[in-house]
Amino acid sequence: MKYSVLGMLLAVASSSLMAAEVEPTNSWVAGVSYMNLSDESDGVDISVGGVAGSLGYQFKSGENFYLVPEVRLGTGVGSDSFSLSGIDVEVELDTFIALSLRGQFEFDNGVYLYAAPTYANAEFTAKASYFGQTASSTEDSWEFGVGGGVGYRFSQVTSAELSYEQFDGIDVFSVGLKFNF
Repeated sequence: MKYSVLGMLLAVASSSLMAAEVEPTNSWVAGVSYMNLSDESDGVDISVGGVAGSLGYQFKSGENFYLVPEVRLGTGVGSDSFSLSGIDVEVELDTFIALSLRGQFEFDNGVYLYAAPTYANAEFTAKASYFGQTASSTEDSWEFGVGGGVGYRFSQVTSAELSYEQFDGIDVFSVGLKFNF
C-alpha cells in the first residue's frame, strides 16, 4: 500500500513538472513583420514599406499579464515618389530601430491585446530630380511613440499580430508572426 501511494504521488508530481515545462511563465519571443510607415505633410502623402525582425523576453507579471521588453531592427523594402513644383522626389526607408516595453494581456481563447511605449529611429533617404540633375539627402531622428495591437496565439509557439504605432506624425501599421522559445 505504501508503494502504491508513493507511486501515485510520484506520478502526480512528475506530470505537474511536465505541465510546467510545457507552459513556461517566462520565454524568449522572436518575430518578423511587414510594416508600412506613412506621413502626410503640406499636402504630400508618403508611404513606404519595410520588414523588421524582433527579439524580446516575456516576463509573466500576473495571472494573464506579461511585460515584454523588445528590440526591433528593420530595413525598407519599397519606396514612394511624388512631384512638387516640377521636382520629382523619391523617398525610401533605409533602417528602422525600435526599443519598447510591451504590456500584454492574454485571454483564455488565444487572443491577446498589448500596448507599448516605444523609442525608435527611422532613417530615410530622399532623392530629388529636376531637369536631369539629381540630389539626395538622408535624415534620421529618434522619437518617442506609443502603439498597441491585437494578436492571436495559434499554439504555445506561434502567434500572429496586427499593430499600430504613432511617432511624431508618422503612422506605422504592422502585421507579423511571433515565435516563443
